[in-house]
Amino acid sequence: MKISKTIKKNLSPLTITLFVVLSAYVLFMLAIFFWAFLTASKAYYGDYYSLMGENNVIGWPKKFMFFKNIAEINNGFADYTLLEMALYTVLYSVGCSVFKVIVTCVVAYLCARYDNWFSRLVYSVVIVTMIIPIVGSQAAEIQMAKDLRLYNHIWGMWLMRSNFLGMYYLVFYSVFKSMPAGYYEAARIDGANDWQIMCNIAMPLVKNTFLSITLILFIEYWNDYLIPNLYLPDFKTLSLALYQQSQGQEVADTAFKELPYVMTTVVIVTIPVIAIFAVFSKQLMGNLSVGGIKG
Repeated sequence: MKISKTIKKNLSPLTITLFVVLSAYVLFMLAIFFWAFLTASKAYYGDYYSLMGENNVIGWPKKFMFFKNIAEINNGFADYTLLEMALYTVLYSVGCSVFKVIVTCVVAYLCARYDNWFSRLVYSVVIVTMIIPIVGSQAAEIQMAKDLRLYNHIWGMWLMRSNFLGMYYLVFYSVFKSMPAGYYEAARIDGANDWQIMCNIAMPLVKNTFLSITLILFIEYWNDYLIPNLYLPDFKTLSLALYQQSQGQEVADTAFKELPYVMTTVVIVTIPVIAIFAVFSKQLMGNLSVGGIKG
């Protein structure tokens, strides 16, 4: 009886409304992905499109052609195979996310640990850059990357993404700021220096937050096509290939810009993200907090 009363008490109109809206959203996204997979499993000629007018746009495929479409797509891009583009995508997304999180975490720790005018200045710079939109700087940034020999190098993108600006600085800063000073004092009494305190005391306490932010940034960079398009002309990523394919660019045959082949690439790009979310859903959903230590 108590459980029933508790459930009825928690089922407010707002809760029910949110549940219905979120459920509808999830079902819609699943339906979209299911349709994309069905479309990617169809042959373009004779199934999805027919000269006789019997086009199969939303129905089941007459014959499962998904893996054959992958094989055709593998040779459908000029100068690159799917394996090469996947390798470039992994190098770009993993490197950028790891370097970004390391720099952000270390800077946030130093600013939270040592309260002085410079740390407050860094904190203010982060807030200002989040509030004030910076526009019209893309051309200058590209020229700077060329002058510094960072342009058209994946490691160059790693260095360019190694900054502490953005919301995740505030997340790390809040976590480090909330850590009891007794942790550091006890380590200092035991003879630990500043470097040992940071590496052996502070960093292990934020490992779950570190992993969560790394995964989020990895997904962001995995889906990024604009920056590789502008800065990595010789290292085509999967997301960039998908964009160019949908526009009919850099494909060996104009048929590859049609929907079955485009949806094949969409599924290839999407499956790793879904797998990562399925494996690390708890880290992604439960370890970010701007108010305390999570772990």
